Amino acid sequence: MSAESTSRQRYSQAFVLLLLGGLLFIMVSSSLVGVSDFENNLILKNLLIEKANWLRLKIGDRVFPNVLIGKDGWMEYTGDGNLNDYQNAIPIPKNGEKILVKRLESFNQYLQAQGITLLIVIAPNKASIYPDKLPEQIKILSEQSRLDYIVSHLNTNNLPTILDLRPALLNARLEQDVFYKTNTHWNGYGAFAAYTAILNELSKTHPELRPYKPEELDLGTKRATVQDIAKLLQANFIKEPHFFYMPKGHPVQSLTLIDYYGFNHITSVDDENLPTLLMIHDSFGYRFLNEYMSMNFEKAYFINSGEDTPMYLNRAAIEQFNPDIIVIEIVERSLKNLNNYLSQFDSPIKSYKESQK
Repeated sequence: MSAESTSRQRYSQAFVLLLLGGLLFIMVSSSLVGVSDFENNLILKNLLIEKANWLRLKIGDRVFPNVLIGKDGWMEYTGDGNLNDYQNAIPIPKNGEKILVKRLESFNQYLQAQGITLLIVIAPNKASIYPDKLPEQIKILSEQSRLDYIVSHLNTNNLPTILDLRPALLNARLEQDVFYKTNTHWNGYGAFAAYTAILNELSKTHPELRPYKPEELDLGTKRATVQDIAKLLQANFIKEPHFFYMPKGHPVQSLTLIDYYGFNHITSVDDENLPTLLMIHDSFGYRFLNEYMSMNFEKAYFINSGEDTPMYLNRAAIEQFNPDIIVIEIVERSLKNLNNYLSQFDSPIKSYKESQK
């Protein structure tokens, strides 16, 4: 046996021993922390997951828990029935939609009696704007989506306006990317396209509302960070920068409360000619949209939606906030949650003050 091959063999043996020693150290150290919850106590767990997924990505794996790797490095979130919703794989529950229509009608009648404008805004799924970035095996199974059905039904029955943001985002995409590659949400440009469409729609009943143009604002940036889908992979080696618009100077006063969900943000602008906004939103609102909306309202109240949303969408709460406009923003895949939001509007139409007499 040559000296070279002997040396190579020794290096191989040393590597194996080092690897086994490292694994043994990790196992022993983790067990000392606690065996009963060994999975969560595993030393260097996140680092091991990160390196394993880095290797899987390098060799071409595309399917991970709650993540699908698409074309050109685009990642798609697969939790919460996201892809099922894109593929129209889940039958539309007609009874559920009938209840929703009834509640929307009741809610809108109440708001109209109070002189309040209602706009329901649907933030599109990422796949609805970037279907070409999905693997070719992901096919649409039915022509009509849940959103298509609801928009068509409400328009036919002269119910509250639903603003479908898909056309606005598809058009804006022609100029620049409107979603992050590695995040399920729109980026600052996408949120601005949504904001512009919302203000244009609201200006039909409130002509004092005019969306700002990009040249009237400053373009802000933040350093590249790990986005939400990449975080699911512990892929800390994949980062994207943030770009967003912000007003020149400091015209918007802002107060953020402690709670993440529920009523958590108030803004004001020193202009009594502007209306007051009550906005129910999900995580898409947090992604720049709320900041954009706050520029156009004397007062704006922001409520992050969740199980307790009916606490804020009832007659008593609405009369306390006393808004001129209510905007409900909800992502396409979560449309079914609208039923819960409006659960307080099954009863006959009365204001809170009338019900207390």
